[in-house]
Amino acid sequence: AHDAPLSPAAGLGFVSLVGAGPGDPGLLTLKARARLMHAQVVVYDRLAVQSLPCDLPAAVELHAVGKEAGHHPLPQEEINALLVRLGREGKRVVRFKGGDPYVFGRGGEEAMALHDAGVPFEVVPGPTSGVAAAAYAGIPISQRRESVRLTLVTAHEAVKKKGPQVRWDLIAPDAHDTLVGYMGLTSLGEVVHQLLAAGMDPETPAAMIERATTAAQRLVRAPVRDLPGAVEAAGIGPPALFIIGRVVRHADTLDWFARRPLFGQRLGLFAPGGELADALSLAGAELLEPPAPLTPAARVVMAVAPITGWIFRSADEVDLLEEERDTPGFGAELTAWCLTDEATARARELGWPHVERIDDQPAALVAAIGAHPQG
Repeated sequence: AHDAPLSPAAGLGFVSLVGAGPGDPGLLTLKARARLMHAQVVVYDRLAVQSLPCDLPAAVELHAVGKEAGHHPLPQEEINALLVRLGREGKRVVRFKGGDPYVFGRGGEEAMALHDAGVPFEVVPGPTSGVAAAAYAGIPISQRRESVRLTLVTAHEAVKKKGPQVRWDLIAPDAHDTLVGYMGLTSLGEVVHQLLAAGMDPETPAAMIERATTAAQRLVRAPVRDLPGAVEAAGIGPPALFIIGRVVRHADTLDWFARRPLFGQRLGLFAPGGELADALSLAGAELLEPPAPLTPAARVVMAVAPITGWIFRSADEVDLLEEERDTPGFGAELTAWCLTDEATARARELGWPHVERIDDQPAALVAAIGAHPQG
């Protein structure tokens, strides 16, 4: 049953520290999804939102404790206290964190708080953003004869007033290391300064990746000495991380993600999506597949980033989404892709600004959306 206790400890709940992965909802692990679907409470970060299952049961209690650069609505100590309180109340809790809980996610602090309070917990790893971002940018993060070491750092260590814990002087001269910097946007200039001052070749290939693995992914590449200027010129925003090393040069050849025909499209399709969903995903779309009627989790996921189009198979589906059009995620540029005459007529009747009647065959649907200008 949904509310059955998971922990053998009498009177105590159970907390799962779950990694959401880097943003692509398809990278959520099977174990992570199972824990979410059987949770009573989900405590989630901003960077984990896109990976929330849209079919999460409506009875699940959702707590947003999102953090952004320079803005922490709920201090870490209060998040720790919330997890302890929920566990002591006997709840089955998922603490849903972007990437992996133990890779610059402060999951260790939360686990320690739970341990000290006597609350049973587990850790469910997720793909860490640095490794996944490289893969989606066409960068083989370790490549034989080029990179024999991988260094993951939290880049804002470069600007700590008490001095960095990162030994930039040891990293800089190592030509066979791949350096990945998390939270690296605001401190990039100082990182590059320290690396160059410590002897890094200024021509070393480098990249900054914004919103990796999602429809909003952007990549800027330049020699390391020029990367801060290139990032500023491109207007790259958080969340973003940098990769510095020889392996970055392979991005031109191996950039499989951004070359797919529907890259950049964030599309909605009511479940079950079937063959259409498979075709859209394989073509590179970031696909939302919520149930009808919409769940609270689906609304949270839909609002996190602009939706570029919605595929309608019936007039009833158009009616189901009509009241959502004034909510975040639904902009004026969204296209209603209608697979039937009835859906087309209803969308036009309700005043959807961009309505397209298209064939319901997967290949035709992909071709039509891919040929349609975005924005």
